Amino acid sequence: MCTYLKTTETDLARPKTIEDADILRAAREVFIEGGALGSTREIARRMGVSEATLFKRFPTKTALFLAAMAPPPADTTNLLIKARAQKDTRKALQIIGELTLEYFRGAIPRMLPLITHPAIGIDELLRRFGESPASALNNAIAQYVAEQHDKGAIFAPKPMAVSGLIVATMHSVVLFELMGLHEGEIPHIAVNAMLDTLWRGIAPVASERTPRKKTRSRRKNT
Repeated sequence: MCTYLKTTETDLARPKTIEDADILRAAREVFIEGGALGSTREIARRMGVSEATLFKRFPTKTALFLAAMAPPPADTTNLLIKARAQKDTRKALQIIGELTLEYFRGAIPRMLPLITHPAIGIDELLRRFGESPASALNNAIAQYVAEQHDKGAIFAPKPMAVSGLIVATMHSVVLFELMGLHEGEIPHIAVNAMLDTLWRGIAPVASERTPRKKTRSRRKNT
């Protein structure tokens, strides 16, 4: 959608083409920086238009905020295609983890201001957008895990528990990054170490589970 609008009332230049996507991109930048307190005046300044231009497209600041910060849908179809293309299930789970992490790195900075917005909140998001992206990811990963369990490639009688751990771990990694841990980006090797721990589990191996018998030298009776 595009409309031809003047940048200001006194501007004698040619009308400027304004795309909704451009407005939302500028609004997203401002709202990520300032949260709900981000100014529509600053959005208009970055766009080179008047505030009136913004409100011709979005009737209220809350409507603009919701449209700009709405989380993108999780591409679960692509995730499953890439996972199923791997013959090595362990490698497939790493790919799943990487794609989930990549998604959350883009989505969480947009989701946090939405959740904490006093006029929106979780209930309004679910009403407007339906299933949350995290739930969609959880269900897709559980589907893959169940397939591999049925094939005997892994032992995972509770697929949702496995998928929940992957989703929760990647979600937490992004939150720690936003808090500044590792200068805002957890190393790839550390993420894979978490996934490897899930793969191996933490139960002791048989040799460690059974204490070694102590041997004592005995004197032979003569």
